[in-house]
This record gives sequence, structure tokens and C-alpha cells, in this order.
Amino acid sequence: MSSVAADLHTHTDYSDGTESPERVVELAAAAGVQAISLTDHDNVEALAVAAPTAKRVGVELIPGIEMSSSLRGAEVHLLGFLLDVAHPGLTAHLTEQQARRVRRVHTTVERLAAVGVRIPAEEVLALAGHGTVGRPHVARILLKHGFVKDTPEAFERYLTPGRPGFMPGSTMEPARIIAIIRAAGGVPVLAHPVYLKDDTIIDACVAAGLAGLEVFHSGHTPDHVRHYEAIADRLGLLKTGGSDYHGTSKEGVGIGVVKVPYTLVEAMRQWQARHPATAAS
Repeated sequence: MSSVAADLHTHTDYSDGTESPERVVELAAAAGVQAISLTDHDNVEALAVAAPTAKRVGVELIPGIEMSSSLRGAEVHLLGFLLDVAHPGLTAHLTEQQARRVRRVHTTVERLAAVGVRIPAEEVLALAGHGTVGRPHVARILLKHGFVKDTPEAFERYLTPGRPGFMPGSTMEPARIIAIIRAAGGVPVLAHPVYLKDDTIIDACVAAGLAGLEVFHSGHTPDHVRHYEAIADRLGLLKTGGSDYHGTSKEGVGIGVVKVPYTLVEAMRQWQARHPATAAS
């Protein structure tokens, strides 16, 4: 199985990606990816939608999710793999987080209006449709109404810390998210650590039960990869990776540009077997 390639970080239109779950799986097959994880933000509904297509094209679908937390002023994203997507604790958390995201859109729109940038919250929510709403949806509506020339400008001018439309994400600490993932039988992995700009957060997550580190990511240079490989080795963490594909909603690489060997998926299953589900605190 070592010749089999996996992409363990992708998004569909069930969160802030622009492609359907079926299309993402088809793109994976076309790119020579034999195993893929759909890791939508606070949403697992794309997995069931993608399953028939994955079976048809011969791509293994690995259950996954990406969830938000914060620590020391930094936004910390946790990936959960191989988890029970119907686990009651996980379901309750996702329901709560999706409601929080809707409230966040309304507050963001109010803050933008205060500086003369008026967009309808209803358009943002309609764009998200069946998926989890997020800042990329706000960015696309800002573009639609001519306030920016592209979505990166929307983030730079309005949606990042210190800008008028920025609203912090989840206030939950990583330890709580890790506990939710592990209670659902999943493997918790810290996503794209380069964005944290604080390696001590990795140590804090390990103390809370973290299993792995996303060493290979489209935002990581070769130097970053070497740096995070060394940290993973020091802390005894699994090494995962993926493209973080979003379609056209964010600038980035295509599916399969960042691949990892299937042996890393096998290593996650071995970790899972040694660490049975625990009750969330």
C-alpha cells in the first residue's frame, strides 16, 4: 500500500469550498489520489454525499472534519480523522458551532456597515446554502458587490484581525476540541501549524491528547516541512498532510499537489486501535 497516495485535507461546498463533494472526489481520482479525507469546517454531511461517487471511481473516503479553537490569541484548527460522524457529542458540538457561525455573520455585516461597507447578511447565508458559513462566503459577497477586486483583498482589507469586519472564531480551547474528537473515536491532528506562529501551542495540544501534526501542507515551504517533521519526531506525533483544497474560494493548490503515502493513514489506524474512544470532559 505504500505506493498509494492520500490527500487528507480538502473542503467542499458543505463548508467554504466551492466544489460539490462528488466533484472533489472525481478531481482526486483524476489527480491519482487513491484516498481522500473531506475535512469540512464544523460539518460532516459531505461524507455521505460523496460516498457513492467514491465507490464508483475507486477512491477511499476517510472520515474527517476541521474544527476551530483558540489559545493565547491564536486561532487553532484541529483536524479529526476516522471519527464516528454520528457520535452524539460531536453532533451536539457541530449544531452549536453552526449556530455560532450564523451569529458571527450578522455581527460581521453590522461591523462592515459601520464603516460604509453594506452587504446583506441574507446573501452570505444563501451563498453558504447547505454548508457551514464562514469568512470566505463574506469575502465572495464583498467581491460580488464591488467592494474588492478579489477575495484575498477582502480578507486583507476587512476580514483579518485588526480589520473592521473581523470577528474571532470559536473561543473553545484546543483541549476541548481534542476531547470531542477522541470521544468520537477519532484521531486529533493539529492543522497547518505554520499559521500559529507559536510552536509552544503544539506542546500544549500534545498535553491535551493530540495525536498528530499536519507536517505536509500547501502553505508549508520545504524548510517548514523539515521544521515540523523534527517537532513531530520529538513529540512522537503522527505526520499527516494534504492540499487544503478549497476550489476557487481561496488561492491555493489543487487536489493531489500535496500528497502523503497511505502508510500515514495506516499509522493513524494503528494509533486509533491503541487509543479507544474516551468520554469528553
